[in-house]
Amino acid sequence: MGQPVKLSDELVDDARAVVPFSQRSIAGQIEFWAGLGKSIEPLLRGDRSMLILRSGSERLLSQAIAEVDTAKGRKQVDAYLKKRPYPHYKPVPGKPDLLRRIEADGTETIGRFVDRQFEEVGDDR
Repeated sequence: MGQPVKLSDELVDDARAVVPFSQRSIAGQIEFWAGLGKSIEPLLRGDRSMLILRSGSERLLSQAIAEVDTAKGRKQVDAYLKKRPYPHYKPVPGKPDLLRRIEADGTETIGRFVDRQFEEVGDDR
């Protein structure tokens, strides 16, 4: 039988954000995370797990998502994407439905993704 417990709003928000992708309920997602932690904890030395907890290097998923649409977040995303293999994709200013595909040789193509395939659009747009 289940027991009621108090959970932080941040944890519940993080679970809620993952639910559409995980195919679990909010409670099921939190139980899944708890099970992972329970199974991994014995593998960590006690001092190592305390260092991880004290490091504060972890960020809540809700915080990370909130930062994406800020100047700092866009800069971080841009820096990350530049490290990825080609082709690179960038938005087309003033045309939110289009992307600019940039190849390793600098060739640029304007288009959009249709059924997961990038399709070039004509010059009439």
